Amino acid sequence: MHVSFAIFAVSFIALGALFGMSRPASTEKPAAGTKEEIRIMPVAPALESNTVILKIAVPKDNEIVSGNPVWIQFRIDGFALGADSSQFERANQVAVSDMGQTVHVVVDDRPYFAINEPAINPFNETGYFYNQSYKFEMPFSLKDGLHTIRMFPARSFGESLKGDNTFAVVTFYMGNRDSTKQPDLLKPYLTYNEPSDQMDLSENQPVLLDFLLSNCELSPDGYNVRLMIDGAKRTLTSWQPYYIYGLSKGKHKIRLELVNRGAKVSGPFSEAERTIVIN
Repeated sequence: MHVSFAIFAVSFIALGALFGMSRPASTEKPAAGTKEEIRIMPVAPALESNTVILKIAVPKDNEIVSGNPVWIQFRIDGFALGADSSQFERANQVAVSDMGQTVHVVVDDRPYFAINEPAINPFNETGYFYNQSYKFEMPFSLKDGLHTIRMFPARSFGESLKGDNTFAVVTFYMGNRDSTKQPDLLKPYLTYNEPSDQMDLSENQPVLLDFLLSNCELSPDGYNVRLMIDGAKRTLTSWQPYYIYGLSKGKHKIRLELVNRGAKVSGPFSEAERTIVIN
């Protein structure tokens, strides 16, 4: 049962103060003429174990894949796919997937798709299933050329894990190796996660905003993330989940841009845009 909006607003203000996050997430006001007052509230990340490890086994980095369908194989340790994450209070606050805990797969700049496939060896004699390999077929075809796969585990409410070994990325070729320049994955970039069309988003709940960062840290005077909701801009200066309040029913455009000292970072994966629907 969902607690009222007013109670959540008070509870998260208190939580923000506890974790040193009382500073507003945005330094910019909604654009003039905005019909709805949209508020962004930082929230503490859900607790996670430092023993979770995700590795992509297939395809290998720089591998040439002969044709579709593309098969992906990965191993994850310390994270049970399909579990409901009900032990976390957040599971009662925002939209939850009926797939339970999953691995989110981002191919190039596409929206993620979620995987909770049965493990290759789903059970052993002891019933221990926390260290398993998974293999699945990509749900769409890829054109010839260079492609990048990014993968990370996520709770049933969509929040990504952000530990040192929970994000995996691989670049490969479909067909022959061509002259396409590979993305420099040692430079700063971001990975959009939520909100997405994978969740049944409701007007009566806050909407989870979640993303991943690679090779940089956010601060007020260095790297930050420019958030645009239906064109109205905010600036996020800390890497953590956020709740979006005030989205009315219907379609909304959510855009993230990685910015360094006011200038958008150049290169691949520095921006992402998604269209979501509030019911």
